[in-house]
Amino acid sequence: MHIRLPLWSREQITSHIRHSVLLYFGIACAVVLSLLAIGQLSQILQQVASGQLPLRVVLQLLGLSVPTLLVTVLPLALFFAVYLVFANLYRHNEMMAIHGAGIGLQKLLLGLLPSVLVLVLLEAGLALWWAPASQQHLQDESARLAAAAAQALIQPGSFAHLPDGRVIYVGQEAGNKDRYQEIFIDLSHVGAPDYATAAYGKVQIDKKAGVSLLLIDGQRYLGQPGQPGYKIWSFARYRVDLAAPQQSAAGGQSWSAMPLVQLFAELARPNTHMHAMAELEWRFFWPLFLPVIVLLAIPLAYAEPRHPGRAGGILVGILLLLGANNLLVALKENLIQGKIAPVPGLFWTWILLAVLAGYLFYRRQADLPLLPAWLRGVLP
Repeated sequence: MHIRLPLWSREQITSHIRHSVLLYFGIACAVVLSLLAIGQLSQILQQVASGQLPLRVVLQLLGLSVPTLLVTVLPLALFFAVYLVFANLYRHNEMMAIHGAGIGLQKLLLGLLPSVLVLVLLEAGLALWWAPASQQHLQDESARLAAAAAQALIQPGSFAHLPDGRVIYVGQEAGNKDRYQEIFIDLSHVGAPDYATAAYGKVQIDKKAGVSLLLIDGQRYLGQPGQPGYKIWSFARYRVDLAAPQQSAAGGQSWSAMPLVQLFAELARPNTHMHAMAELEWRFFWPLFLPVIVLLAIPLAYAEPRHPGRAGGILVGILLLLGANNLLVALKENLIQGKIAPVPGLFWTWILLAVLAGYLFYRRQADLPLLPAWLRGVLP
């Protein structure tokens, strides 16, 4: 988009730039979200192909994953939007005219603040409330559907393959619902053969949608008959998971799906304090990261007027954002394990990137090269 600025006042110029940033932001959101959604869709389709989920729920589960994806999409989209708008201003000499009118980068940044504040509030709503609630709904629905699919595989009088490759056979129903007779199940995964038979079996569903088969009065055969180590065990009760319940944290919920109030409650428990602190810092990091994104994108967008190349700055920005994300993940793992202090904890990433962005913005505002003279002499 080629931005042409007529003889406008400062308010008109900042308003025009703000609207351009929001337009690019919307386009970038759609593009980045689509790319990430493709990856999420492939994971869901893999579960459909393995028989864990029915095809009819693909769009529903994909929709439930969108809020979680948006938490990382919004910072990326904002970086691309600010970068592209200011890069166009530099390349087509509009920025020179703006500076000639006495409007510096600092005033343009202040003009963007209202829009950035709105996006910060939106990101806070996503990271703190909407994404965790949606994640919990997604996990519950996925577990319920996987349990239903596993239960549907049990057909009296026929062999069936479970999603993990095991083979199961159940005989006729034994009177009560979900109770069968003449059970055979292959428990082998890798290694020696492992089989179990039982006179009866009963399907059980726990509160987290895990499905299991309770074997009653049976035997388990481990190893190859006639070979050393072959064993036969008799049992009165033996439970076999058909669709395991979802992995949970404190209180039976995953940390990423835990409500904010419950996370604060977990801070008071010594055994969950560090994990709750890491999750809280992770959620608060993203909305506070957006102003740093804007501060970083503006100086990186600088390009010589009419210069054909403008990929250098955006590549540097992408590498910085990828590095920040990797550092954030590493700090979170170390915080959970108690290897680093909770303060600043994950916010080391914010501090480092904020200092770098502030330094680059200062040099661009002062019309100085982004790199100091001694560093330009070292680098080729």
